[in-house]
Amino acid sequence: MDDFKNTIRLLREEHFPGRSIRNLSKELDPYFGKHFYVYISKIEAGVLPSMDFVIKIKDAYSLSDAEYSDLVESYANQKVRSELESDLHRSGANIEIAKPLAFRKVKKKRP
Repeated sequence: MDDFKNTIRLLREEHFPGRSIRNLSKELDPYFGKHFYVYISKIEAGVLPSMDFVIKIKDAYSLSDAEYSDLVESYANQKVRSELESDLHRSGANIEIAKPLAFRKVKKKRP
């Protein structure tokens, strides 16, 4: 599963193909106000927005129910990860969050 910043970027690229964030003022100003591109740039760089912003994205990008569901799921996963990492950092525990492992089959050498 992608993290939120990748999900939000992919949705923007899908709904506004070939256009930069700054070139979307006509479409997105009504939803986010002037200089929205600064905020969207920060989010696509990894800053986690409020849930209110996620709700606005649904209308601004004209997301389908399935796309919106994926976006909310990605947001929730990122939020939980961020809070868990923050809690671990505050506790002073030296615990790392395990990343999924990938295994591959290795051929054994014959003597």
